[in-house]
Amino acid sequence: MAEETAAPPTEMPEELVETAKAAAWPEDLVMELLSQGAEPSDLMRYMTSGVTAEQVRQFMASQGGDQGGGGMELTLAWMNVPTEWGIRAKPTKHGLTIDAINVGKYGEVPDVWKYNTEMPRGAVPITGVEAMGYTIFEKQELWADNAGALYEEAIQRRWGSATDIDWENIKELPDDLERAICQICTHFSEKAQLEADILAGWEPELSYGYHEIKLYLSTVIFEGARHAELFRKRALSNGGGLGLQSTGWGFRSVTDSRNFTEAVSIQMVLQDSFTLTQYQYCERYAPSAPEKRMFRMAMQDKARHVAYGLAHLKYVLLHRPERRGEMEKYLDKGESLLVADDKDTATREAFAILFGGSQEKIQEGLQKYEKMRERQVRQYLARLRWATLEREETIFPALRKYVQGQDEAAAAPSTAARMAAVRPV
Repeated sequence: MAEETAAPPTEMPEELVETAKAAAWPEDLVMELLSQGAEPSDLMRYMTSGVTAEQVRQFMASQGGDQGGGGMELTLAWMNVPTEWGIRAKPTKHGLTIDAINVGKYGEVPDVWKYNTEMPRGAVPITGVEAMGYTIFEKQELWADNAGALYEEAIQRRWGSATDIDWENIKELPDDLERAICQICTHFSEKAQLEADILAGWEPELSYGYHEIKLYLSTVIFEGARHAELFRKRALSNGGGLGLQSTGWGFRSVTDSRNFTEAVSIQMVLQDSFTLTQYQYCERYAPSAPEKRMFRMAMQDKARHVAYGLAHLKYVLLHRPERRGEMEKYLDKGESLLVADDKDTATREAFAILFGGSQEKIQEGLQKYEKMRERQVRQYLARLRWATLEREETIFPALRKYVQGQDEAAAAPSTAARMAAVRPV
């Protein structure tokens, strides 16, 4: 059945009447614009911005002219579109950042974006532009207040694995230690590629009214690809090679996500939080300076991913408190499948050999692995607490044992807060 088109309005909406009179816009002009699909809120903005009725008529005439260009009269009507002329975006001490250009109406981020085109926020819409198929139009579905700062930091702290890691000075290792590092790097490379793929699938769904989010996520996608090639390079650079594929249980909770907030909560709040702690431990026990630097560079990227995930989760919880139970369900699923990944004995044993220093000290390494697990859980819970979600009593039972009956000092929360915070750019 064909979709019915909305009937043209028969009278001027009440909210436009007085504003149109004050701006000297004739009623017939307003009704014509409405019949062509103009939004009342846009018309209100033009009226209050000082756009005259004559300017609007010139602009309409230019849109309906000869599109072929032959003999078309030049009206320059496009120069009369409403803009906040004279408002200047000023550089900050960090330069002309994304947040610095959010001035005047250009900095007004709507709760709902009305347009299904690539129109930039603050531009003047025209009728007849084809829809692009975006599906996410609500601010609460994707917003995080720190996205602009995270984007600037990601751009300013960019690095490349080909030249920023001293590959030539990675020292030769005993076979057991080399195999352990190669297995760990195989695991990290696989996880990073998955994150890039997942977010790349969501990026086209986000409408252009929230360009700060689209810009930042583009850096996360790039960083996922960079981590995938970084760890692949380490596996192949020292006489070892790629190891055994991961079981993939933890991946399913991300790939099965049905909405963007679910994907972010599981990937960037839960899984990236646990991965960040793994990077920290690997940096501590890495056998050479180049490998330590490799994990440090990856840590600074991963900390940003966690920071966005937490800020988005907090925004949803504060602005849509009725979704709190929904967020808990997402984390229930993510935690249960993350625990299922413990079936990946190859990677757990590889961590133990790295932490112990050799296969002979694998039991000592397993004890350190358990300490890492405890730190993962405690940092994760502290980060959730920052996002206003208390989960110590409801966390998946296999993870609860790491926090129950223990009275740890405040060091872990302070570490979590530091790693989740947005560093100045």
